[in-house]
Parts: sequence; structure tokens; C-alpha cells
Amino acid sequence: MDRKPGRPRALTVDAIAQAALDDGIDTFSMPSVARRLGVAHSGLYRYVTDRDDLLVQAIDRAVVAAQWPPADLEWTELLRAIGATVWQMCETYPGFDRASLTVPRSPRAVEHWVEQYVESIHQQGFLIEDAAVAIDFVFTLALTASAEMQRLHRIETQQADGVKLKVLKAYDTEEVWRGKGWYDRKLDIVLAGLAQRQLDNPPTSA
Repeated sequence: MDRKPGRPRALTVDAIAQAALDDGIDTFSMPSVARRLGVAHSGLYRYVTDRDDLLVQAIDRAVVAAQWPPADLEWTELLRAIGATVWQMCETYPGFDRASLTVPRSPRAVEHWVEQYVESIHQQGFLIEDAAVAIDFVFTLALTASAEMQRLHRIETQQADGVKLKVLKAYDTEEVWRGKGWYDRKLDIVLAGLAQRQLDNPPTSA
């Protein structure tokens, strides 16, 4: 049973962020998080500015808790592992994909990992700009593909007892509608293209 709202006791930003994750990263409200913590709604604003600030803090907490791959992996293995980690967070926290795509600013924990990964790929023979685009692409692809699979699941659920939805032949496959959909295929295509941009003379550390 939830405690009655009252003066916050042992309240921290981390505790509030975790409550937002538990309440639903894509659907929480400040009042719902306060009820979950058993504190007064107004008490939250001593620790976070508003819902957007709390959303950033919650995503940051999820990122910190995730198992990220080491930065010294071979670049294709690294990019696949990054995507797998992002996908796992989407499964662990329903709505994480949509929330991350609309977050008002990048959480610091994300920036920490991105900086390491960009430098690693740069040192493996890519322009630093291409390395940054590669990392950004994998993050975005995993988030958008996860959100798309949720959308397709809702379509299937709505059509379960009705007329089968008509789609183009190329899209009417198990690969499109199941698992990760076209995520792996899209990633394969981009990695193949990225390989063509690898430099003959990789940069060396200073």
C-alpha cells in the first residue's frame, strides 16, 4: 500500500528516476511518481525541475544500469553490440524507445559512452565524423526499429478478429512482423556501406 503523501524522507534524484522507470518511462507523470514514492507531489520539485528533467534523469539511470560493450571491440562487432544493448533497454523498459526519441536533451551517461565509441571507431580507420554518424545511426536505428515493432504489434492485435490487413508483398513476411523486424537487415546494409568509407591509413593516437 502506498504511503500517504507527506514530507519526503530519504528522497534522492536516483530514487525519483527509478520510480519513473518503474511507473512507465513513456507514461509517467509527476503525480504518479509522487504516489509511487509516497510523497507530496510538490516535494519532487526540490530534486527535478519538471517532467522533462525527470525523463532525462530516468533515461540516464537506465543507461548507467545497462551492460555496455567495451570500446576496444572491432568496429562492426562494436556497432552490433551497441545496438543490442539499446534494444535490450527497450525490452527492459517498455516505452523507452519512444521516450528516448523525444527526450529534450541527451543524458550525460549516453554522452560518456558515445565519446569512447566514436574515438574507438575513428582509431580503426574512419573519419571522426563518419564514426560519430555510425554511432548515432545504430542508436537511432535500434530505437526506431523497436518502436516500429510495437506499432506493428498493435496493428496485428487490432486486426486479430477482423479482415487481414493488406500489405505489399515485400512487406508481408515473417521477418517484417516478428522479432526485430528488419533491424538486422538494415544494420547489415549500412555496415557494408560504411566499410567502403574506411581509410587506408588509420589515424594514430597522439
